[in-house]
Amino acid sequence: MSAVQHASKFIAGPITPTLARFALPLLTTNFLHALTGTWGAVWVSHVLGANALTAVTTANVIMFMMMAAVMGIGTAAGVAIGQSLGAGDAQSVKRVVGCAMACVMVFSCAFALACWLLAPSIIAAIGTPEVARDYAISHLRWTGVSMLSIFNFLVMLMMMRGSGDARTPFKFTLVWIALTLLFGPVLLVGAWGLPKLGIAGLGIGSLLANGLALLGMVAFVYVQRLPIALHGDDIRHLRPDPVLAGLLLRRGLPMALEGIVTQGAYFVLLGLVNGYGAATTAAYSGAAQLWTYVQMPANAMAASMSAMAAINIGAKRWDRVEQIAWRGCALSLGLASAVTLLIYALGDLPLRLVIPEGGPVLDAARRINHLALWGWVSLSLSVGLFAVIRANGAMLAPTLLFGIAMWGFRVPFAVWLEPWLGDASIFLSFPFGSVCAALLAIAYFRWGGWRRRALLLADLNAPPDDTHVGE
Repeated sequence: MSAVQHASKFIAGPITPTLARFALPLLTTNFLHALTGTWGAVWVSHVLGANALTAVTTANVIMFMMMAAVMGIGTAAGVAIGQSLGAGDAQSVKRVVGCAMACVMVFSCAFALACWLLAPSIIAAIGTPEVARDYAISHLRWTGVSMLSIFNFLVMLMMMRGSGDARTPFKFTLVWIALTLLFGPVLLVGAWGLPKLGIAGLGIGSLLANGLALLGMVAFVYVQRLPIALHGDDIRHLRPDPVLAGLLLRRGLPMALEGIVTQGAYFVLLGLVNGYGAATTAAYSGAAQLWTYVQMPANAMAASMSAMAAINIGAKRWDRVEQIAWRGCALSLGLASAVTLLIYALGDLPLRLVIPEGGPVLDAARRINHLALWGWVSLSLSVGLFAVIRANGAMLAPTLLFGIAMWGFRVPFAVWLEPWLGDASIFLSFPFGSVCAALLAIAYFRWGGWRRRALLLADLNAPPDDTHVGE
């Protein structure tokens, strides 16, 4: 199938069913990812105790912060690939793939080394309770090492999705998840004669599982000669053009900063939670396991909306972009609301999976979810609308608006109201910040100037006087 034929199904035909079909593998993938995290948390809490859950949450905040930098490169690359396919420019696809993979390889090595060396200082800086520090240091170190393969895997996924292929990433993500579900617990407890590695087994198991899935996906891409495969003379693009590398990094930088800004706010709030003692920290860690399931529809639909919008923008089908945005948000809101209601209806059952001993930790986790869980529904609007905005290469504005929501609303709410509300101010700050982000996204989508941007690769591919400004 040619690049143009590959993109044509997203430029014509019904929007809502196409969005739903494209998002379904992503939603399933996100669900299985969340299930993998919950599975690991269940084993950690049952084998090592609730205090070890703090290590999982701390490592996740750091990991997601740095993953945002990689996702920034992947998002910029995916947008450029989608626009290039929509415009029928297959050669630009090859250039982007080589450049993006070279950049992420360097970044993943630097991140793994930094995690290993700085883990003790980071864990101490956020005031992690003493009973959880050794767990947190070990888990952070090995989680960082596992990013050597995971970062590269994620960028490949985003580039494939940017080309309109959601099925192949889904299949190999299933391989990754299945192997992680197996390797993590086995190495944690030392089953089948393997060494008992404790909490380090989760990170090592993830590295092995993802490494095998990455090798399999690369082989599949080459055997099937997919649009992102580099063959023959295309290999030269792995030594990237500095101009293109600079373009991808500049366009990806806002999203990277967004992750640092957003997860940085989580980092500050986690430090506030740690101040209330080990029981509250463990309760927060357990409650946060369920938040991922409410956030899944927003993230899956946003990836679908971004890929479909980028292809339509490349084809100059602006009449469809608005419909993609609002129909995608409606689907996401419906799914997120249904998941939230289900979690509330199940009562303590989901929490008891990760807090088996019950008692004060379970009571605190239940209270935290009553205060915070419902607010994640509004993420469907902010993440979805910003995904469409980014599909036209407008990366900076969403980052600034998320920064305002996190640091102008969420963190001040938690800090300023803490003297009156106690720890409730921290947990209420999550829905408050999310609602503010949604309102800012709606306003910028409606009145911002993001539609007037040139295509992402216009400066590289077009004559100086041709700006390809979107209509």
